[in-house]
Amino acid sequence: MERLNYHHLLYFYTVAHEGSIARASARLGLKQPTVSAQVHLLEQKLGRKLLERSGRGIKVTPAGETVLRYAQSIFALGGELLLALDGQAEAAPALALGVDSTLSPALVAALLEGVFGLTPRPLLTIVEGPAEMLAAALASGSLQFALTDIKPGMGALHSRVLLESAVGIFAPPALARKLPKDFASRIAGAPVLLPSAGGVRREVESWLVRRKLRVVKLGEMLHPEIYAAKAHAAIFAPSAFREALKKSYGLLPVGELEGVRWRMFALTADKSMHPALDAVMRSAKELR
Repeated sequence: MERLNYHHLLYFYTVAHEGSIARASARLGLKQPTVSAQVHLLEQKLGRKLLERSGRGIKVTPAGETVLRYAQSIFALGGELLLALDGQAEAAPALALGVDSTLSPALVAALLEGVFGLTPRPLLTIVEGPAEMLAAALASGSLQFALTDIKPGMGALHSRVLLESAVGIFAPPALARKLPKDFASRIAGAPVLLPSAGGVRREVESWLVRRKLRVVKLGEMLHPEIYAAKAHAAIFAPSAFREALKKSYGLLPVGELEGVRWRMFALTADKSMHPALDAVMRSAKELR
């Protein structure tokens, strides 16, 4: 096989994370046809379809998920290389942090606020991916700790509960006004956007099965709160984030799923406490 074109890999990586050619093009500062063409060249080189249409967005294929995991590691190593060559790298500790890609970016930013206040301030590398990939990276020693809402069954990893919350149903104001007060028991009548993965998705699916309910599913995506208002659809999210959902996305609480609890974890390779993890745990306490 000829050498891999890392520009093509970067374009695919950006499209996969942004969820659309348009947003990836804006982030890269390139025209949409250019990005589409470069991703297509990568697919031709690898002989695999990496992306496919899913509703109005783009979905990563199983082969694409494999390529995405390697791309994340490659770009993380690139960041470490730049830090190693930086004359100031010795003055600040390096921190490699794993973040489950299903977690809300706003939540992760709030949790990392304390990390940016540490002295000396660490040089931060964030690796995003599924919980299983982060667990493997922890076991290999390439990450100091990871944040996820699913505990993978990975040997001797140690977990700490950062946050715990009920799971609520949230909707744009016009839809929230139309929904009955006992909406949680009549959810089959409302349009819903579901998270495509993660702890909330797992808990919601289990609740629906127990209640023998089906939702009017309009779509699946990593962060449905971003699209709920435009889609005029309800979403499921931890109730602890109700203020953020209202402020950032205009979504109002409608009800809570009885008996459902969502948890977020910090994973480490052992029981030792990294100073940055201690800062994250302090930030988590302020969010409770």
